[in-house]
Amino acid sequence: MNHKMLALAVAALLAAPAFAQNTTSAAPQMRMVQEDTTTVYDVTTTNKKGTTQYGMVEQTQTTPQGGTRVISQTEYADYTPSKMALANDKKAEVSIGVGGAYSFDKDTEGARLSDMGMAYTGQVLWDMSDHLALGADYMLLTPNGRSNDRQGHYDYDTLRVNSIALAGKYTINAWDTWRLYIPMGVGAAQVRMKSSGTRDGKYTSESTNEWGLDLFAGLGLQYNISQDVFIGLEYRYTVAFVKGDDLNRYYGKDNYMQFHSAFLRLGTRF
Repeated sequence: MNHKMLALAVAALLAAPAFAQNTTSAAPQMRMVQEDTTTVYDVTTTNKKGTTQYGMVEQTQTTPQGGTRVISQTEYADYTPSKMALANDKKAEVSIGVGGAYSFDKDTEGARLSDMGMAYTGQVLWDMSDHLALGADYMLLTPNGRSNDRQGHYDYDTLRVNSIALAGKYTINAWDTWRLYIPMGVGAAQVRMKSSGTRDGKYTSESTNEWGLDLFAGLGLQYNISQDVFIGLEYRYTVAFVKGDDLNRYYGKDNYMQFHSAFLRLGTRF
């Protein structure tokens, strides 16, 4: 081996550690790109139409530059309808009512024609909207007769009203358990009066039936026991376009017959 090759070998041995050190220091360093934070929310909201419960996942991402962004998504949602929502899903109702009827009408002598008697009604309605329902109504009013003792003795034995009407019901607060409503109707009424007694020293008796248009309106309060069954109180004011002198030619007054009635109503929705 000559001196020149020996010098090259020594130089190579001295350079090897420096090369190894440079290679190690050049290895890549791990650094954070972003940091994630995940939060899960359980949310419940309730109103008259029902309860909605849903879970929301919110993810916050923070970048090395100090910025943040939020990503939200709903994982699940459950809706439970209220009792009133289930009731309103049903689009028809049928009900009956029993109560009392009275008339303030008087004869030409100032005597009242009747006392408090019984009242009955049956009704079928279909919902046009949450607030308005239309249908058919039957009503029977049977005030008790009275006597007129101002000009001899005269009895109003029977006073009856049979009414068949196109009925309506406007509910003011359609999503409440207690509901305030306005009943209304227009139809045909048969008014019957039977009277007898002594007039000018002679006994007379007559029975008269007259048909005429009738209108009624009032106010009602309803309580929904369940989604299917309800109960309530209802007042009606009814005008039958039949005049008193058409029912009794001796003592009848020239005015249309008017009646007040109140019902305890029980019904079901379907």
